[in-house]
Parts: sequence; structure tokens; C-alpha cells
Amino acid sequence: MVWSLPASRAESVARLQPEALCREVEAASRGAFGRLSLSTPPKQYPLRQLRAQRLVQPRVALVGDAAHVIHPLAGQGLNLGLQDAQALAEVLAGREPGRDPGELRLLRRYERARAEPILAMNAVVDGLFRLFGSEGGRWSRLRNAGLNLTDRLPVLKNLLIRQAMG
Repeated sequence: MVWSLPASRAESVARLQPEALCREVEAASRGAFGRLSLSTPPKQYPLRQLRAQRLVQPRVALVGDAAHVIHPLAGQGLNLGLQDAQALAEVLAGREPGRDPGELRLLRRYERARAEPILAMNAVVDGLFRLFGSEGGRWSRLRNAGLNLTDRLPVLKNLLIRQAMG
């Protein structure tokens, strides 16, 4: 389980004893998961959004978490990495006969193909993080209205699910 919190709140939660931490998660989830217990010691680390400046160099192509790290909020890191692998495989499979698969100009095709999807996913996940991190006020009402509307419109809900599945 990943529980993303503002740094100041994360520090105080990280200092809780195991039993108190379980009760804190139960309270935050409004009991949605029932009574909790720890099976492993909790870990804490700051979440960062990282992206390599370049995905390729001669004979090297970065994919997945080696190329970009996004917030785990939407669970899209794996999907993005699988899409990277697919795009790289397509570039390599489509190369001209006899062309060196490690040639920088060829690998740049992969890098260009992935630039927009990676940037878009980073923006979406960052936006979701900010939207769900806001409490009270206009953004909170807008978020809740959007979630309720999505829940009532199966077509929209299915579209979002298909997009999330890659």
C-alpha cells in the first residue's frame, strides 16, 4: 500500500507505532478496508517525479522506470513502461534490413515517439495528485462532482478504464 501525504504529515505518521499506524490508516480510509494489521515494517520515502533528459544514446535505450518515474497515485507507471517497450520493439522491428539496431538515429525514433505520451501522463498524474490533495473549497467540489458524474456515466467510466489499461 502506498499512502501519499504532505511531507510534514508523513513525518508524524512515520513515527507512529505499528498499531497506531494501522488505526490511522483505518480512520483515513473511513474503515473501507476493515481492521488492519501490518505484515511488514512500514517504509517511508519521498516521492519524486523523475524523467531522463534523453531516453537514448548510441546502443542504449531507456524504458520504464529507468526512463521516467511518476507518482504511484494512478498506478500508471507499469503501463507507461510497457508502452515504452512496445514502441521500442516496433522501432527495432521496422528498421531497414541490415541497419544497426543500436544506431542513435534509429533509436531517436523511439525517443520521439514516447516524448508526448510520457509528458502527458506526467501532467495527468501530477494534476490528479494536486486535485485529490486539495481539501475543501472549489477544487474539492469540482473533483467530487466529476467523480460522481463519471460514476453515473458507464460510457465515460469504461473509456477511462480502457485508457488506464493502456
